[in-house]
Amino acid sequence: MKRAIAAVLIVLLSPAGLASTGRPNVLLVIIDDAGFSDLGAYGGDASTPVLDALAKRGTKLSRFYTSPQCGPTRAMLLTGSDNHEVGIGTINEAMPPDPVLRAHPSYAMKLSPRSETLAERLRAVGYFTLATGKWGLGKPGSSLPQDHGFERSHVLDASGADNWEQKPYLPLYDTAPWWADGVPVTLPNDFYSSEYIVDRTIDLLTQGPEGKPFFAHVGFQAVHLPVQVGREWTDKYNGRFDAGWDELRRARAERVQALGILPAGAPVAAPPSDARSWSALGEDERALYARMMQVNAGMLEAMDFHLGRLLEHLSQTDQLDNTVVVVLSDNGPEYNELQPADHDRIASLWKAPFIERVGERGTTASIGPEWATVSSSPLSLFKFQTSEGGIRVPLIIAGPGVPATPVVHARAHVADILPTILDLLGVPAAAPPTALPLRGRSLKPALVGDVDEVYGVGDAVGLEVAGNAALFRGPYKLVKMPRPYGDAQWRLYDISVDPGETHDLSGERPELAAELREAYAAFAAQVGVVEMKPDYEPAQQVWENNTNVLLKKQAPKLVAGATSLIVVVVLAGRAWRRRRRAAA
Repeated sequence: MKRAIAAVLIVLLSPAGLASTGRPNVLLVIIDDAGFSDLGAYGGDASTPVLDALAKRGTKLSRFYTSPQCGPTRAMLLTGSDNHEVGIGTINEAMPPDPVLRAHPSYAMKLSPRSETLAERLRAVGYFTLATGKWGLGKPGSSLPQDHGFERSHVLDASGADNWEQKPYLPLYDTAPWWADGVPVTLPNDFYSSEYIVDRTIDLLTQGPEGKPFFAHVGFQAVHLPVQVGREWTDKYNGRFDAGWDELRRARAERVQALGILPAGAPVAAPPSDARSWSALGEDERALYARMMQVNAGMLEAMDFHLGRLLEHLSQTDQLDNTVVVVLSDNGPEYNELQPADHDRIASLWKAPFIERVGERGTTASIGPEWATVSSSPLSLFKFQTSEGGIRVPLIIAGPGVPATPVVHARAHVADILPTILDLLGVPAAAPPTALPLRGRSLKPALVGDVDEVYGVGDAVGLEVAGNAALFRGPYKLVKMPRPYGDAQWRLYDISVDPGETHDLSGERPELAAELREAYAAFAAQVGVVEMKPDYEPAQQVWENNTNVLLKKQAPKLVAGATSLIVVVVLAGRAWRRRRRAAA
């Protein structure tokens, strides 16, 4: 297998050629929750040679933006429209119990019938279309791939799940809902997510019709929580993270700048105010948290390895050179923590051999907010926030029509991917009059070096998910975030020189801030944003929704327990009264 991966790297690093005279294939790869500087090509600690080779053969972008949540990002990625327009205003897990919001079409939590996906567009011009891995659009089962242009599919229709077994990671789900061509399926006993997803992708490609180009949508679970991988991957990083998050955050920032991805000398974002100092942790705690980050890096490397298997299959079938490969993360790194599941008391967390087992079958792991700021370094914060660290992520593009360029600095947004792919394939972007309008723009002029920017200094691009809002125009970014990491107040940054969002300009440039707020209001009205209530907090809402579901699930047990207690009390009372009468 190592020889096979080496062969892929040789092909990736060689000049791109065409293996057929037809339109190129398209391989769209979505990494889950990878931070801005997690991949090797972006200065990360994980070994990702396959992705690094793709970036070297093609290019990587330094200013690519998604939404702060997975579902809205995937909706915009597939449609080129705004997430509200297509009915995915937030993720299902974060929906508040607001009847007005739930009745609004922007929050239907299923893809609008007016949306036209990339799969539908490519299938109409002769492509074989397939989807594998994480899907996660709206309510589970509401918008499955076969309803939106995919001929074949094998997907997980949830925001996440265990990587070793078919079980959920949140009480909201009764199981991990995997579907094959619209039919529920049971996972095999030897399941591991990255390996399984690539196996199913190769299976579907092999079963596809001959003579047709393909569009493959591949969504990895890595590195969404629970972070899990075998010890053979985790042990590769022994000692790598022992210096702790404070030092490694600075080291990442230096590497990102040295690679020319961000301006040299740009200020580095400070950690959140409630972040713990590495030096303040006990020795056992540091060992556990270092191991958690080892699992994260090992899971990324395992994903990269299995992606290499897929590329090797394409190489062996003479399709790789004629395949446009697009790789992105769906949002910034996860910061919420999961409590490992195989211990009786919290004290056991800090003791071997449990630490050595973290990430293996039967255990759960997560990196937490401090390591998440390393994953997004030198940017600010992480997933669920419209800060740079929450929405600015890696994007690698390689294949026919994409010349080798170290870094493309043009600002780009997730809705741009659909028109970019169509442009690279020579497929018209015009949609039927009944379809929703395209919000994105083709990045091809920037990829080939014809322009430095796709968006002009006067072009505004808005974004909103679950109370997190932003508007980009020229070098400026207007941003508002709810608690606990924001205060629901608008801030203004010049992210061309301050990507870490360290200096708020709203007080110095009040007229510009007001002008951009007006532009945001126009955007919000146009796409159908509904303002969240002032006390709304997305992460808190996820917790409340899961707690409510858990209580409902446990209600019969609680009722049975209460009934039993009442019976016991009544019987005990009767016995006590009998004893009293006998004693009298």
